[in-house]
Amino acid sequence: MWDDVIHTCGNQRLFRDEGCVDAWLKRTGNERGYVMDLPTLWRLAQHWYAGRLDYGYTRREPAAAAAYFQEAGLKGPFWGLSG
Repeated sequence: MWDDVIHTCGNQRLFRDEGCVDAWLKRTGNERGYVMDLPTLWRLAQHWYAGRLDYGYTRREPAAAAAYFQEAGLKGPFWGLSG
């Protein structure tokens, strides 16, 4: 999903509302990326890294990751989901 994780992590931003997103885009000339609300961000982050420091950890298969994204309330092609 992320071809360049350093770029991705370096360009994530938090905004108060959609108006602030629009103003920032106009000011910077950046393209709009995926925008989610804070509760959705929390649902995504809450268990995404669970077990990563445990011995023998294996990452989620793509289908399991997609199911996790859907459970968190994410939608659309950015996350590899339909809708």
